[in-house]
Amino acid sequence: MDIYVVWAFILGVMCSVSLVIGALLGIYFKMSQRIVGLMAAFGAGALLSALAIELVAPSIDAFVHASSPDVRAKEVRNFFHLVAGAFVGGIIFVMLDWVLIEHGGYLRKKASLISKIMHERAHLPQHQTQPLPTGEELEKKHASHDNAAVAIWLGNLLDGLPESFVVGTVLMATVTASVQAGVAVAFWDVLPYTLLAGLFLSNLPEALSSSAQMRMQGMRVQRILLMWLSLVLMTGIAAALGAVMGEWVPHNAMVFIEGLAAGAMLTMICAAMLPEATHLAPPNWVGLATLSGFFSALLFKVLE
Repeated sequence: MDIYVVWAFILGVMCSVSLVIGALLGIYFKMSQRIVGLMAAFGAGALLSALAIELVAPSIDAFVHASSPDVRAKEVRNFFHLVAGAFVGGIIFVMLDWVLIEHGGYLRKKASLISKIMHERAHLPQHQTQPLPTGEELEKKHASHDNAAVAIWLGNLLDGLPESFVVGTVLMATVTASVQAGVAVAFWDVLPYTLLAGLFLSNLPEALSSSAQMRMQGMRVQRILLMWLSLVLMTGIAAALGAVMGEWVPHNAMVFIEGLAAGAMLTMICAAMLPEATHLAPPNWVGLATLSGFFSALLFKVLE
């Protein structure tokens, strides 16, 4: 097996091992919901920074510093491939997320659970003689959802796969650039530290809040940990797949695929992570935590 594919798998596991750490914290420690929300906001900011630096900035830099008009025209086309891929990725994420929500995927986020409950209460028939069910009664009904475990697992897999795929492609792009420059390639020298930090920090509160929610629904600890461990394995495989495609797929097609994953990630941040954060913590604090996460990830880039 290509050593670089193995590196990508290891990097994918490194990015997602915080899922298990977060799950353990969510299961065994009673953490303030406000702290969890601020951690989610910090992770969202870090991930936004990593996306901007590792995925968008290289395409812009390529056509800004093009050596000739022909090269510039080619890089501009690549940039539009990235944009097109991002919109396609965002639409695919929304469609898949909608399907999962209809089958219980909303249970993975407290904010989406509350949104679902409020939507149902708003559409209950007003002429019924019995009193409207309370939010607590509706929450208990949803917590007993038959597909809860599978829906939560699939929802978090949908959140995590685009991220890990991008990890593999970015790693392979760095390796390719180093080889072409005649520089000796070592694992620690080609790690995308900004992306690694962003994903690690965003996964921690994700697993923490979801695991606490799963425990409230009565799931066994072993089952919860097995779910997160399987996600760590799947993200490692997705990162390895990203490295394989980054090695063999033509550059313009690879830019589109990277845009696909980046669009799904950005949509996920705005549709899931930030709403969850603002539900758990004061909005102004969430804004400052997001800002802190954004510039903390930039710091990793400075230190590379």
